Amino acid sequence: MSKVKVAFVGGEENSLCFRGMGFDVFSVNSFEALNNILPILRRERYSMIFSEWKFYNQIKKQFEDIRSEALPAILGIPTNPNEMGQGSKYISHLVEMAIGSNIMLQGEE
Repeated sequence: MSKVKVAFVGGEENSLCFRGMGFDVFSVNSFEALNNILPILRRERYSMIFSEWKFYNQIKKQFEDIRSEALPAILGIPTNPNEMGQGSKYISHLVEMAIGSNIMLQGEE
């Protein structure tokens, strides 16, 4: 059985707790730095990739061609108040696309 690999991508200030939990940490502070590690994330075949929300879309785009596969799971983490709720909006959008209707109850969005 292969080893499960988990990564975190984000700023140094947010990476300490992930490093302490055994994640492979890629400290980046810009999209240019992110572009340098995207090939590594793909080559190393991570099962889960946690990222600061600001890098989520670019990381997701890197794996667009294998979107139908189960792995890697890519999860965006809000790191400032302006990013709160972005993940739930995306989940709501995915549910609507999957079933053709927005079933989220009013007030839970």
